Amino acid sequence: MSDRAATDGVEDGGDDRAGDDRVGDDRSRDRESLIEGEPSAVEASGRPYLLGAAAAVTLFAAAAGYVVAANNAVGSVAMFGVVTVPGTPAAVAVYGAALSVVVLAALFGLVTVASRFDDDAVR
Repeated sequence: MSDRAATDGVEDGGDDRAGDDRVGDDRSRDRESLIEGEPSAVEASGRPYLLGAAAAVTLFAAAAGYVVAANNAVGSVAMFGVVTVPGTPAAVAVYGAALSVVVLAALFGLVTVASRFDDDAVR
């Protein structure tokens, strides 16, 4: 039996050897094996969250285009003086989705390019 008294009245099995492999010991061993300044073995990526947010924005833009076109009786709409889109709800929904994809792809592309630069190399 252990030197520790069980506070809940249940014995712990009596096997308190130093260095036994328990779940809590694995974490401390992992921390000790890392070299200072080295990155951890697990790298998290925010890419799936950003893609999910982009999909949600695109669906919202399509829905907003559909609702706006359905509530307005317009024959055609000139977008930025370049593109003329028929005023049907489906056409405006497709235009809204396409425009949001183009804008988000440009933003994500700029972030990708900017993230390739090393902050330490700039200093």
